[in-house]
Amino acid sequence: MARLYEYQGKQLLKAAGLDIPEGAVAETPDQAREIAARLGRPVVVKAQVWTTGRFKAGGIRFAETPSEAEAAAAALLGHRVKGFLVKKVLVEEQLKLAGEFYAGIIIDPSYRVRAPVLMMTLAGGVEVESVEDERIARLTLDVLRGPAPDDLRALPRRLGAPDALVDPLARALESLWKAFCQNDARSAEINPLVLTTDNRIVAADCRMSIDDASVSRHPELGIRVARESDSPPTALDIAGWAIEENDHRGISFFAQLAADTRGGGFIGYHAIGGGGALLAADTLSRHGLKLANYAETSGNPTAAKVCRTARLVLSQPDLDGYILMGAVIASQDQWNHALGLMKACREMLTDRPGFPVVALIAGNKEREALRILREGLSTLPVRFELFGREYIHRLDDVAERMKALVEEYRAHRQTFGAPIRPVAPTGDVRWPFRTGTIVLRTAACEGCSSLACVKACSLYGGYLFRVRDKRMTLGIPLETVPRQCVECLACEHECHLRGKGALGLELPMDFPAI
Repeated sequence: MARLYEYQGKQLLKAAGLDIPEGAVAETPDQAREIAARLGRPVVVKAQVWTTGRFKAGGIRFAETPSEAEAAAAALLGHRVKGFLVKKVLVEEQLKLAGEFYAGIIIDPSYRVRAPVLMMTLAGGVEVESVEDERIARLTLDVLRGPAPDDLRALPRRLGAPDALVDPLARALESLWKAFCQNDARSAEINPLVLTTDNRIVAADCRMSIDDASVSRHPELGIRVARESDSPPTALDIAGWAIEENDHRGISFFAQLAADTRGGGFIGYHAIGGGGALLAADTLSRHGLKLANYAETSGNPTAAKVCRTARLVLSQPDLDGYILMGAVIASQDQWNHALGLMKACREMLTDRPGFPVVALIAGNKEREALRILREGLSTLPVRFELFGREYIHRLDDVAERMKALVEEYRAHRQTFGAPIRPVAPTGDVRWPFRTGTIVLRTAACEGCSSLACVKACSLYGGYLFRVRDKRMTLGIPLETVPRQCVECLACEHECHLRGKGALGLELPMDFPAI
């Protein structure tokens, strides 16, 4: 689920017809002062961070004057609340309260429900988990028809709300449901939903999360990474999401774990298969290896997608090693992982003598994948060890070998600068495919008799190239290349290994500055 900040959720509630406090977002103390002056009354200054319990943590402050609002904002901006860096504060009017309630909608995924559930309690302002079950009213919602007006009125009545509040609370619940549906939410909570002394029902706070798969439908929300997280995305997380955002052939997932890897002490982690990936990560951690990141490529991704993910892992500075853990018998063709990893290593590890590279690969085309890695890595200055399916139940052995290689590398490693970033290949012929470009140096290609690229392309199912006059050429219309290229990267690998190195694949991606 992609989380929203409080101010974002409140704007969605307002659009759905629910009253919210008057106010605005500030990014500087001066802006906070200006907002408070414009409101002309006492305000509350609230840190915009993805956590509950902000008041007890000092993340919510009250101000009677614009100067106090400025001071409150200065005390919050640039500081951390429960570990979260505060970049924005919400400055809004203080409300005079006559009552506090809770209202929320969550998706219950259990097999008995599998539907949104509307919850309400008159005991607002506290964590709903601490409220006795008999004081919470629940209503399972039909996603197609929604709640009937009588059903919404029944909830506050069931809780013993005064008759004068039944209809206003029902209208608030209806607006909450409207906001939930219109924005493809997975959860939406108002705590507290308040009754003011002038008889308004107002959303004093809001927590809302949007379904990951629907983020593309809501560009107006400005969600940069459509993934569930306990913290705002880092520059590496954003770069990782860019790999996945517009290419749904398989899955690429990247999450930064270490805030800064400079100085060493971490390994780059790349896995295949969800459950096996988590198990393997836990095994490495149990053996004392610290993971700089969590990356996963599964669901039969293209080699180009695997390459970009491996590049991102290897771009982290001062890593003590890289490990690909395919701790599962995968039904996908594993040579895609081998070719993708091989290209990333060839581009980024040429200046890392002794750098440990460990790979566990099991599944379809396993032997071919291990051969590709064995041949390709032997041309690099790295130290590598490869494991097949007999090790998927011996993860401790793989972890111990990784640990030994890392310790040896740490003992003899030199001091390196920032990792090498891939340099675009040069050539006089360019054939664009879906996510990159084939680049050919025809002068080098002229003298090649191996035709390794043609053989590789046909072997991996691309069928782009043909042999004419004893040399490679494009054998399909140029406009069909993006549709027919399977991005297996085999042509470049085979040309580099057995040909003249005339063919290169340009795979552009955004790397964060280090």
